[in-house]
This record gives sequence, structure tokens and C-alpha cells, in this order.
Amino acid sequence: MPIYEYSCNQCKKQFEVVTLSLREKPKAVCPKCKSKKTSKMISKVGKGKYGSMSSGGSTATSTTAGSGCASCSSSNCSSCGH
Repeated sequence: MPIYEYSCNQCKKQFEVVTLSLREKPKAVCPKCKSKKTSKMISKVGKGKYGSMSSGGSTATSTTAGSGCASCSSSNCSSCGH
């Protein structure tokens, strides 16, 4: 379920709109003043239980060439699949 963040252009209230699918167009109406004049905000990407959402859920850290990754016991990442 996509979550969109908006800011009301009249009262400056920030709020979220949850939709059931990506095809559904969000109805951005301010819950405080009921204005339809809203602006879509750029969301911050957080890091949760399964790692960063922007990196596909991987929790491995980037490393220098030839040193492997946090999941490897060797310096060759082909052994762990990263």
C-alpha cells in the first residue's frame, strides 16, 4: 500500500494519504481545513527491520574493492551471492 505525504497550501498542515494500490489516484484533501490545494512532498526513506528500503532491503555495507562484504567470510562476494 503506497503512502503519499502532502502539505496543505493554505494551513501548512502535513499529512499522509494511504492508497490501496499504485493505480489508485490519492485524494489529497487536508484533514484540518478541508482544502484541496495541496503539494506532494518528497518522502524520506527510513531504515527498518530489513535494512534500507532504498537499497532493496540489503543490510550489507559497501566496502572497498577486494575486501568482500559484511556477509562474506572471504574476500570474494561470489561465495555469498552479493
